[in-house]
Amino acid sequence: MNKEFSKLIFELYYEPAFQAAYFYCGDAAISEEAAQEAIYKAIQNIDQLRDPEKIEAWIKKITINNVNSILNKYKKVVSIELIGPIVDSIEKSPEYVVSSKDTISAVNKAIDTLDPVMKQIIHLYYYQEMKVKDISILIQKPEGTVKTLLYRARILIKNHLVKEGYVIGTSEGGLKVE
Repeated sequence: MNKEFSKLIFELYYEPAFQAAYFYCGDAAISEEAAQEAIYKAIQNIDQLRDPEKIEAWIKKITINNVNSILNKYKKVVSIELIGPIVDSIEKSPEYVVSSKDTISAVNKAIDTLDPVMKQIIHLYYYQEMKVKDISILIQKPEGTVKTLLYRARILIKNHLVKEGYVIGTSEGGLKVE
């Protein structure tokens, strides 16, 4: 493999791989190791990629597998926490209006209450800005299932925020800040 191609793959996909790894384990060192190893494996096995348009999802899947291997190797249990990127993600979503740090914190807490699969789908869709089709490939579930889980996760987040008094429920299904 030529050096320039390897450098291009690293520059384009290291950051998304690192972010995906960090989402899963919450540890920067493990994330860095998993992302670097994923890029290396992807470069070494690029001939196994069937659809070049899905390279990012493929690399993220390798990264996730690496994180799991590292965690199993060290027998560590690391919590999954969402921080930082929630501000940008929620602002891009038409279903939420974020106006304060308290509200952002409440959204983080609401996401933390989701089961791991829903949390993963929310992260991939809003943080990684992946398409439903790519998410379905990554987590190996049908597109309809991904859409359903995304819809249910949004409802659970909304209900949690309504319950906490950060938003008022609306008949349209959106959220409004009080």
